[in-house]
Parts: sequence; C-alpha cells; structure tokens
Amino acid sequence: MTPTKARVDLNVRGVWEVVLSGQGGRVTCTTLEEASRVAHRCAEDSRPCELIVCDAYHRVVHHELVRAGGERRRSLRSNANALAS
Repeated sequence: MTPTKARVDLNVRGVWEVVLSGQGGRVTCTTLEEASRVAHRCAEDSRPCELIVCDAYHRVVHHELVRAGGERRRSLRSNANALAS
C-alpha cells in the first residue's frame, strides 16, 4: 500500500500549509511549529503516512514514515523507559 503524504510548506502568500495527498484539502497555519503539529496529527490518522516538513526555503527539514500505531507507541515507550533508567 502506498502511504499518504502529508507535506508542510510555505505557500506564495507566506502562509504555512499542510497538504495531504489524495485528500484535496489544505490546512493553513500561522507558524511552522503549528503546521508541523497539525501534520503529525494528520499522519497519525492516515497511517501509513510519509510526513515531509520543509522550511521557508523549501528544504526538507524533517522526513518520517509514520507506520502502524502500535509500532510507534512501542518505540516511544522504549525510549521513555531508557531515559528513566
């Protein structure tokens, strides 16, 4: 199955947008941080999802493949346990 793509980019009007492939909708945000949070939520809801976050110069600053929720939760839990030890 081809993953959905969630892309965060600055549009020509200077507004950050989150665009999901195949869904036709766009979410506009005032900051890159806000757009990144929205994209992560969209990626979690559209698994598997390729998450691409670009900066103001359209360089990719974050790229992640969000897979099944259980795998991600196990990884986060493992990291949290390692930090607590």
